[in-house]
Amino acid sequence: MKYFSRTFRVDWSETNTVGEVHLSAYFKYVIETAWDWGAAIGLGIEKSEKLGLGWLVRATELNLHRPLRPNDVFELTIWLADWRRVHGTRYFEIVLKESGELVADGSQEVVTVNLKTMRPVPIPPNIIENITIENPLLVKQQKFPKLTAPRETAFATKRTVDWRDLDAQEHVNNTNYVAFAEDAIASALATTGWTPARFKTENLAIKNQRVHVHYLAPAAWGETLDVYTYLTELTSAGGVWHVEIERHDDQKPIAQCVIEWGLVNRTDGEQQKLPKNLFDGLKENIANA
Repeated sequence: MKYFSRTFRVDWSETNTVGEVHLSAYFKYVIETAWDWGAAIGLGIEKSEKLGLGWLVRATELNLHRPLRPNDVFELTIWLADWRRVHGTRYFEIVLKESGELVADGSQEVVTVNLKTMRPVPIPPNIIENITIENPLLVKQQKFPKLTAPRETAFATKRTVDWRDLDAQEHVNNTNYVAFAEDAIASALATTGWTPARFKTENLAIKNQRVHVHYLAPAAWGETLDVYTYLTELTSAGGVWHVEIERHDDQKPIAQCVIEWGLVNRTDGEQQKLPKNLFDGLKENIANA
């Protein structure tokens, strides 16, 4: 079971105001497939718990080539690129079932931990042997960029961790942090006069092209998170957002997210230049080091 695939159909409830799948849904598809893969090799949820093992995702990188829309049927394939005792890299790709068109691909950095101590521990060697590939297919990865912009150049918001944000380990599910980032970005855009309603009126939409998330520490129910949003790059066709999430009480870094984006026509998806008033509004808020 070296390359494991699962088929999905996109539900209406997974789509945003543009009729395309929310970013967080892509992350959920990957996690669902990874757990099914684990079950197929004898290390599913129940077996992992019996062994006292947990899986922590340390980073996710997602490259988006075309959006998923309601009723799209697609296949997600996942495989192990490398493993070094307690941590490794797995790759994945999403293709439309009927046409084989590439929708997205990416990677995840994962660590195995003891569920009681949450410290890294190795998994049974035979499990790794069963999924090790001598020459695995490779997905291009990029280094996570270092943020050098001063804090005062960020757009700051707060949010409280709700019960619905939590997973079985009682901390924020890693798939939710990209949703936190998108919410913060929407609020930052609104300060320039470009609300979701404004984009709809102008028949325009933001197209996310690449997402990279680093998970640094868990967040628990009731905690207040400070979310700092920086526009670190801007061109006539789009830009790059960098979002930092910290726990309010002790300023402990929780997650970081980089999103590369462009602007498209809402109807046909064709790339568009940023309207002058949008470009000018964003340029005033670009985070310079």
